[in-house]
Amino acid sequence: MRFDKCVSCSRTIGWVGLTTNLVLMVMKGFVGLVSGSQAMVVDTMYSAKDVVTSLLVIVGMAVSDKPLDEKHPYGHGKIEFVLSLIISVIFLLITGYLLVHAIQILLDPERHRTPHLIALWAAVVAVGVNVFMYAYARCVAIEINSPMVRTLAKHSHSDAVASGVVAVGIVGAHYLGMSWLDPVIAIFETLDLLYLGGGVFWDAYKGLMDRSVGISLLDKVQPLATAVSGVIEVKQLRSRHVGQEIWIDLVVGVDGGLSVEQAHAICEAVKARISANISHIGAMNVSAESQHEGAAAPATPIVPTRPQALTETDDLVAELES
Repeated sequence: MRFDKCVSCSRTIGWVGLTTNLVLMVMKGFVGLVSGSQAMVVDTMYSAKDVVTSLLVIVGMAVSDKPLDEKHPYGHGKIEFVLSLIISVIFLLITGYLLVHAIQILLDPERHRTPHLIALWAAVVAVGVNVFMYAYARCVAIEINSPMVRTLAKHSHSDAVASGVVAVGIVGAHYLGMSWLDPVIAIFETLDLLYLGGGVFWDAYKGLMDRSVGISLLDKVQPLATAVSGVIEVKQLRSRHVGQEIWIDLVVGVDGGLSVEQAHAICEAVKARISANISHIGAMNVSAESQHEGAAAPATPIVPTRPQALTETDDLVAELES
């Protein structure tokens, strides 16, 4: 993390999101019913969704931060993907019901109503609050690489857009006499919720299936490894996401005349250099394979690693060369 305060933000983001969205949910629900705005009622579901998301962020962060143990040698990071999957399924079902309800209102002209202007002011307040929450959650998500917090940031962004559209719809219905515009906006919001829920579902599915990290990150690993003295080439590179962290398995080719101890020192130097240049490394396995004979040196055990200074890498390389 770049700043010390990032640690504090990562611990409080769930509670901040919970409090903020709970207040927004109550406000939108009350104003939507009082003003007669169907779009504002549907907009309430955005905040309700974020309340649940915030609760799961709190639970997910508490569980995923637990250390490795005998029963969970790969950690608890996948709990965040499981919770994201639960969120998406629940809200896809609820949103499907709201979509049908909004269509029924649109098709019945007798149920068209021009919302009271109080709904406009509520929508404007919601836009401002959600823009703040998006910026805040996005910053935390970047620093801690949490899929749950990233989901919260995405939801806040879509909430701000949805509330802005609600405001436009209320203006059109009130000043232009288009009372049908409010249920149209409600339909638009439900479609957006379906799209958002589908995206969260897909991301969670990929996380549970141990998807590989992006090509751009893998492109950084290979030159870092080959830059270490004694590494001839990268023979195999595999990676996967485990919650907030990245796990890497790497096989490097070394000179066949080196001893086991020298090959092990090269592996440690590779680990140190990669950890110092790439953030969110949870664990890394680096093994060396003889370039000429094809005999594999003993693999370094998969254990949690933390970023180390580049000076440690230089010391390992200097010791090897001496």
